[in-house]
Order: sequence, then structure tokens, then C-alpha cells
Amino acid sequence: MADTLDAIRVLHVDDEPEFAELVATFLEREHDRIEVRGASDAEAGLEVLADHDMDCIVSDHDMPGKDGIEFLRSVREEYPDLPFLLFTGKGSEEVASDAISAGVTDYIQKGGGTDQYALLANRIVNAVEAVQSRRMLTERTRRLETLIGNLPGVVYRCRNEPSWPMETVDGEAEALTGYTAAELESNRVDWGNEVIHPDDRDAMWDAVQEGLADDGAFEVTYRILTRDGDTKWMWERGRGVYADDGTLEALEGFITDVTERKEREDRLEQTTARLEALFEESPDMIDIHDAEGNVLDANPQFFAETGYTEEEVTSMKVWEIDRTLDPATAREIWEDMAVGDRREMEGEYTRRDGSTFPVTIHIRRLDLDGSDRYLVSSRDVSERKRRDRKLERLRERSRALNYTRTVEETAQLSTDAAAEIIGAELSSVHLLNDAGDRLEPVSIADSVEEVFGDPPSYDRSAPQGTRSHFAWEAFRAGEPTHVRSVSDHDRVTEETPAESVLFHPVEDHGLFIISSTNAGAFTETDVLLVEILANYLEAALDRVTREETLRERQNRLELLHDATQELIRADSEGAIADRIVGAAEEILGFSVVVVRFFDPDRGELVPVAESDSVADVIPERRPFTADSGSLNWDSFEAGEVRVYDDIEANTGAVDSGTGLRSLMLLPLGSHGTVSVGETTPGAFDATDEFLARILTTAAETALDEHDRERRLRESRDELRRQNERLEEFVSVVSHDLRNPLNVATGRLDLARDDCDSENLDAVEHAHDRMEALIEDLLALAREDDTATDLAAVDPAATVRECWANVETGEASLAVEVDGAILADERRLRQLFENLVRNAVEHGGDGVTVTVGELDDGFFVEDDGVGIPAGRRESVFEAGYSTSNEGTGFGLRIVKQVADAHGWEIRATEGRDGGARFEVTGVASADE
Repeated sequence: MADTLDAIRVLHVDDEPEFAELVATFLEREHDRIEVRGASDAEAGLEVLADHDMDCIVSDHDMPGKDGIEFLRSVREEYPDLPFLLFTGKGSEEVASDAISAGVTDYIQKGGGTDQYALLANRIVNAVEAVQSRRMLTERTRRLETLIGNLPGVVYRCRNEPSWPMETVDGEAEALTGYTAAELESNRVDWGNEVIHPDDRDAMWDAVQEGLADDGAFEVTYRILTRDGDTKWMWERGRGVYADDGTLEALEGFITDVTERKEREDRLEQTTARLEALFEESPDMIDIHDAEGNVLDANPQFFAETGYTEEEVTSMKVWEIDRTLDPATAREIWEDMAVGDRREMEGEYTRRDGSTFPVTIHIRRLDLDGSDRYLVSSRDVSERKRRDRKLERLRERSRALNYTRTVEETAQLSTDAAAEIIGAELSSVHLLNDAGDRLEPVSIADSVEEVFGDPPSYDRSAPQGTRSHFAWEAFRAGEPTHVRSVSDHDRVTEETPAESVLFHPVEDHGLFIISSTNAGAFTETDVLLVEILANYLEAALDRVTREETLRERQNRLELLHDATQELIRADSEGAIADRIVGAAEEILGFSVVVVRFFDPDRGELVPVAESDSVADVIPERRPFTADSGSLNWDSFEAGEVRVYDDIEANTGAVDSGTGLRSLMLLPLGSHGTVSVGETTPGAFDATDEFLARILTTAAETALDEHDRERRLRESRDELRRQNERLEEFVSVVSHDLRNPLNVATGRLDLARDDCDSENLDAVEHAHDRMEALIEDLLALAREDDTATDLAAVDPAATVRECWANVETGEASLAVEVDGAILADERRLRQLFENLVRNAVEHGGDGVTVTVGELDDGFFVEDDGVGIPAGRRESVFEAGYSTSNEGTGFGLRIVKQVADAHGWEIRATEGRDGGARFEVTGVASADE
């Protein structure tokens, strides 16, 4: 139902139309807010209620259909709060009682006169307003309960006393304080003395009383302690509740948790304070300008670095300070920036005195209360620019370190760079000496000699408090050491011209020392530059020393190569031994060298050559035998190189106790050993061993060659003696045997003239056989083992010529070779003639001889009886023959010819079962 006060809509239900119209007229006349709609019975009235919002019902009792009481009951089912006035002429207590039981709002009895309508109108208005008031109160109460239920805090009523006794507490009391509303309302928990933070109680009381005295309201922020002991910030707003006489009865208000807001505000205050401090105390220059380029504010650092006053700066444009900007470019940059955008750029500021300096600028666009502002932070980068220029010069100088060739050149280049770029007039590079006990100057700046006289060296054993001791500590520590003032340094007690010193170790090499006669001469930038330069120096020294080592090794290898040639050219074992010692001393730098050769007859390693210093170290050099307990003999017997860092550790060796500590033993194969010694332990490195192995390998080769030549000379002497005997034999055969044979042949011819005897034929055959034997023997004896006249020979033509020169009878020849070979033609004829003769003699009547090609040679075969497999290896032996007619030297001559050419020949079975001789390893003339 509607609850508006502008109109009161009344439904009048009466079965008498005229009376109903009259009632409507009077009611609307009595009260201008009343509007009446009529209905003739209860059912019609219910229909009106279903279709229209009504504020009140006036109904008769006696009506057709439902009476007024039944109508009331129907209305109450749907509209329990709608005002219902029973206006009836039937006035009885029974009706009134039923009406009250059914929930009637008022009961008015019809009477005479018009005064009853005024009463009815008044009752209607009062009933409607009462219902509307109840509705408004209910809604207000609901809204208040909803508000309180949704508020992040509590609504309270309390008395105005320091302990703030609570009368009512609604809302999130437990979530807020940890205490329930009941605990607070019953004052089992004292709000003033248990909940409010003790440090805020008095201030809170004063603030509330001041507000009440002013306008009756108050607003305070304070802390509380929760049940768990946590601290929270509360915001409270309230006012006093006063009696009609003005007496303060209570306080009512609202309390909520503002801890997060308070902490946020505190952080904001701290941030603001830090920003203000940053603005005021920042090491960077900060200024603020608007979109027109007007400088609005600047920090003290800005004034300090530019020299302008605050009044001068705030009357300037940004392009009057940054001369790299012009108005058009500046505005273009700013317009391109959105709120919150940042830009970084380089600029150049002008000071008040007209000088300039480079700056790095960071600019950010802000929106402050709707106005564009630009926050500019800038920093003087003059030092950075100077550092960058120094770094660039340093890079240029350091590149040259990649191409130095010597340690001295490398060190001097670094020293010059330090003097030029850093301004260190006393720079120097000190490197560790070979003994490892002194840092010696390798390069010095020009001013060092002027200040120090002789360039200083730094001894490892120098006493504390000296510059040497301090330098060695810096080198051993491996970390840069910067002494800003030597005279104020409590660890340097000696007087020294250098007041500022920077020691920078160069790992494994020495120290890079930067000095100045002025205290505090070197900045952090200088320290950084020295570190960079020292790193370049270290890398360059590593490279140079490595290259020098390689060059030295290469040089020693070249000298060793020359020495090996000398060893090969030596004409005796003694000369070889002497040259081993010389090379070990002069090329390898060994001081104590002894060469021992093995005497197989005596079973001893006998000293045969030694270096000059051996006698000073080893007075007695005796031979070593297998049972002498010598390390030398162990190395010889094992055939292994042995290196001892300290032979005194081998207490059982006879080699110890001589004054030598380091010992390297190198066997010379079966010839002996070379021993190399030094008086210091651990004297030999891998390079020494490598080079010594090369020398002894070459010496072993020379000794092997000397032995081979000696054996060759002995063989040549024996061969010469054999040749002499052979020549004597050939002479005997060719002269002493041939002459008697010629006499016998002549006498045989004479004998045939004197008589005719069958025995003479046998004698003639014996003479022919003796002649053949003599010829073959001479052929074997006179030919050497090499074919010296090699040329392209056609084997097909050669074999045909040989066939014509041999008595072949009924035999036939088949030639299946093509192409030329490399051979001595005369000796190749010997081979073919003997093979053809062998085939004809052993193959039988009508044998066919075939000469054919192999992949790397040729073959000669026949189709005769062949050679038994068990005899094929024996056929090339001198004197071997299966024929009474043969001399047994033919195939031996064939083997000799093949060997002289470097060919291989073998006897095997032919394709038709005859004898086959294969010659391989023959070179083609076309290759």
C-alpha cells in the first residue's frame, strides 16, 4: 500500500448507493486530502483492492453476501496493516466484539446529522497517519539496523565519564576490539581504562569535552588495545544527547577502525618528508618547470652547482640554463610526453659565471591539481666524461699491448700509459726475478731516476716498515693496495720520496706500481684505470712470456736439429759422446752431464764423456754394473727415462751423496745412458725432459748408424774378399778349365780321323755338357744383384727373339702379352731364354710354350709334365735339375734376374698341367 501523505485514498463499501455517494461527498468536503472510491459489496471491494492502492477502508456491516466482519477477515488475510473502519448502523456489542477480534481499526456507528461525517473523516485521517507513522518507524528502524550491520565499526550510547560506561553497543564490536557487545554494555570491560590506549586517554577526553562545549559534537582519532594486545587506530564521531532542560544525558556516536588509513597517512607523511628531504638534500640538481618553460622551483644543489640565486632561477626559462635546448624543441619534447612519462637526455648547463658543464637529465611529466608540471633531475657528468675520455685513451694504448714482442717492451708501454693517462709521474713495473726473491724494475717512468736516483728493487727479506716489505706484502696478497699518504701510514717507517702509492699485483709476474710525490694524488677513477691497465698488462705479459718460451723452445729445437746432424756426421762413438755433452750444455743449459757407454764384454756402463763441471760435483766417476744399485743402471736396464726431483730421497741409491739433487737419466738404447744433474731439487720441467729426449734419441740413432756402418764396412771387406776369391774362381773356370777343354775337343777331332768308335760320341757329349756348365757358372758369377740399365722393353718382341735363339725342335710358342715394361733388356733375354730352354728340355716333344700377362707382371708356362708340388721351391737352387741334359743353373739364373729387378718369381702349375712360372712386381712402362 502507498504511504504518501499527499492524498488519502478511501474505499467505501456500502450496499446503498445514495448513502455511499453522500458519505463520499461529505468526507471529501471535510478533508481535502481524502479521495473516496465506492463499492456495493464485499466482493466488489476486494476487486478494487486488487486493482488499486488504497490507504483506508470504510465498510458497512449488513450487506448482501459477505457482511462487514467477513469482509474484514478477507482483507486481513491479504492486507494485515490496512486501516479498516466499520461504519455501520447496527450497533451492538456483539458486532463490536467480533470486529475487534477480526482486527478492525475503528468502529463508528451511523447516526443522524452531518457531524458524523466530520468524525468519520477525522478517524480516517488519524488511522491512516498512524499506520504510515508505524511504517516509517519500522522502515527507519530497519534501515538503521541495516546501516549499523553494514558499518565497519560500532554504534554506541554511553555516559560522559572518563571511563565511558557503555549503555548500548551495536555493530562489529568483537571484530573491532576482540570484546563482545555484551561485555562492553555490561561494563565488564572498561572502555576508558581497558580499551583506549593509555597514552591517548587524556587527549581523547579533552577533545570530546571541547567538542561538546563548542557545538555539542565531536570527532577524535585515538588508539585502542584489543583483547589480543594489538594496537589499532580508531576514528570516532559523536554528539551529546540532551534532556529538555538542557542537561547532558548521554553520548551517541560511531567508532570505526582506521588503522590502515592511519598507517597509509603515516607512510605518506614519511614519504612526503623523505621527498622534501630528497629535494632539499639531494646530491642531484632538481628543478620544476611548467609547460611554458618557466622554472618554478629548484633545490639547493641546483643553486650550488650553477651559481644562480633562487630569485634568478625562478625568473629564467629552462633553455636559458640548458643551452642545448631551444623553445621549439623543448615544447615538442614536452607535448610528446603523457602524464607519468619519463625521458632521459644529455644537456649542457651554463653557470652564472658563463662556464658550462655537461649533464645527464631525467625529466618526468606530472599533473599537479590540473596543471602540467615537469620534474627535472640532472647530474654533472664532467667527471664521467673525463673518465670516459681517459678510458678511451687507455683502450687505445692497451690495444698496442696486443702486439708487443718482449717483456721489456710490454712493461714500458704500460708505464708510459700510466704516466700519460693517470698522471703518475713515478710509475714502474717490477717483475719477479728467476730466483723468486726480488722484484726488479723492468720499466720506469722518466721521473723515477730523478726522484729515486737508482730505480729501487724490492727484496723478499726486507725488514718490516720498509717500502720493500710493503711491496712484497701487496704482491703476496694478490690484491691492489692504495696508500694515500705514505708519511701518515703507520706501517711504513722509512722515508721515501713517494707520498701516494698504488701497488697493483700482476699475477705470477710482479707489481705494477703507480706513485706520486703528492699525497692523495689518485682518485677512485685512477684506481679503476690502473686496475684495467694492470689486467691488460697481465694478459700481455702472459702472451709475451708464452711467445718468448715458444721462440726459445723453437730456437733450441733448431739448434738441436743442427746438433743431430753433427751427431750423424761424427766419425766415432767417442765423437758422438762428446757432441752429446756439448749439446746438453750449450743448447739445453744443463751443467752436469755424463755419457756412459755399455761395455758388453765387462757388463759395465763406463763413463766416456762429461761436462766441465762434473769433476767439481762428482769427484769419482766409476762404472756401474747390474749389482751396483745405481739408478743409472736401472734406467738403462728398463729402457725408460727416469727423472728424480731429489735423489737424496733415494737413500739406497749409489748415485746419492754426490752433491747432486735433481737427476735425469736417459737411456741410449743398447748403447748406454746420458745422466743430467743439478745441485738444486726439482730443477727439470717437462720441456727439459722433452728436449733431452730429442737429443738422446738422435744420439741413439747416430750410434745405431755408426754400428750399422761399422758392420757394413766389415761386410764390405768380407764381400771384397769373396769377390776376390770369385774372380780367382772365374779366372780358373774361364782359363784353366776352358783351355784343357779346348785341347780335349781338338784331340777328339783328331781321334775321329784315326778311328771310328762309338765311345767318341760319348766323349763329345761330355765335352758339350762341360762347356754348358762353364757358361752357366760364368753367367752366375759375373752378374751382380742389381739391374742397372732399365728402359721400356716390349716383352712380346723380346720373347720371340729369344725363341729364335734357342734350339726348340718341335715345340711351339704362343705370345699373349701386350704393352711395354721397365726392364734391363739384356738380362730380360737371359730370363726368357732360360725359361724357354727349361720348357723345351723338360716339357717333352711338341710342347707348347705360352707367354701371357698378369695384373702386375707376366707368366711363362708349358703344357708338358709339370713340376711336382713338393719340388717347386727347390727348382731355383743352383745345380738342381731333373734332366740329364740340364746343368741345374738355368732357373737359378732366372731367379737371379728377377731379384736384380726387384721382382718376385714362383713356380706353380699351368692351365694344362704343365710348369708355370709367374713373375710379379713388374712396373709398366706407361705408369
